[in-house]
Amino acid sequence: MTSIERQLEESLATALSGVFGVNIYKSDTEGARLLPNIVIQCSIGSEEIIPYSGVFRCPATITYATRADSTTRTAFDAKFQDILQVMYQNPNLANVLTTATLKVFLANVVSESPDIKSENRTWSKSLSLNISCTSI
Repeated sequence: MTSIERQLEESLATALSGVFGVNIYKSDTEGARLLPNIVIQCSIGSEEIIPYSGVFRCPATITYATRADSTTRTAFDAKFQDILQVMYQNPNLANVLTTATLKVFLANVVSESPDIKSENRTWSKSLSLNISCTSI
């Protein structure tokens, strides 16, 4: 059985597959990552409700990065808005992330953080999410 965090990463990757022109990677991807890319990372945080309930809070981070010399700031921001739009789709994100082996109760965006990495001349922005889920 796949861990909850890997199931969440796979569900997020599937939800983001409609964002064109980017490479999507999960946290377990080894080797070089081609730009522009989206990197998805989930972890298991605390158990919610009561101990041994099996419902976990799983913080997730979605990071979009691209080279600063191959795109404009306007194009970078537009692509990030495409990513953000996926988080607010109808049906809601919790329903989109639910699969045959994973039930997502709550999924919401907590914060957004811009970053400029000068050593690689890349721009990146991250979304932080709080996800409450259980394995079925």
